[in-house]
Amino acid sequence: MLRDRLLTAALALPLLVVCICCAPVWVFSATVFVLTCLGLYEFFSLTRDHNPLPCGLGLGWGAGLAAVMCVGPGALVGAVLTAGFFLTFACALRMSQPDRGLAGVSLTLLGVVYVGFLLPHLVWVRQLPDGVGWVFFLLLVAMLGDTGGYAVGRLWGTHKLLPHISPGKTLEGSGGALLGSLGAAWIGWVWLLPERSWTELGVLAAVLAVLAQIGDLCESAVKRACGAKDSGRLFPGHGGLLDRADSLLFPAAFLYYYGALWA
Repeated sequence: MLRDRLLTAALALPLLVVCICCAPVWVFSATVFVLTCLGLYEFFSLTRDHNPLPCGLGLGWGAGLAAVMCVGPGALVGAVLTAGFFLTFACALRMSQPDRGLAGVSLTLLGVVYVGFLLPHLVWVRQLPDGVGWVFFLLLVAMLGDTGGYAVGRLWGTHKLLPHISPGKTLEGSGGALLGSLGAAWIGWVWLLPERSWTELGVLAAVLAVLAQIGDLCESAVKRACGAKDSGRLFPGHGGLLDRADSLLFPAAFLYYYGALWA
């Protein structure tokens, strides 16, 4: 298990670094689009038995939304969201049981927004001024937060955080994740975004750490509701795409809007 995790990380991390800092923007955008489609496939595969509407409806809607978002911010994003919502609700109206139709609309909308809308914000972050630095900062916060949370939780974790959703997560581990994210803020200040202040990056890292943990718990709730341990098997030793990206979804969206408004 540990060998698989280390091998996956050794292969994926160099490719990730090259894709972010060396490849053209369109390559990064295409990569995010493909990963988003994989995440959508995992989500709708997980929820297939609970969604009375066709999985292809959510996959198509989510992929279309991700495609226009990976091109860049614009009015088409709202247009695809609106058109997809109309089509999904129209399909639900054909069902003889309105409660099942409404449940299908809700679950489909959840998958499209949770994966198809949130994950492509990485492309928008990349297009900000100093976008490469911000993307690496986001990844550092997520990875060091995850490492800090795992280490502290294994060594000293005794008080459960939300045992009905994720029995392994503890309050101590949550604090370790916050400390790890603050360490990422220091690295970001020294190496990635030296023109920003340490105070700004520290506060921002703390907010992103909280959002990352909430995103992790949200994905755990989906898996628990569907009776699954992992979202998929894309990464040996790590699970599926959503198991790796769940801590990036809410932070990526927050970081983009922060950067667009104040950075």
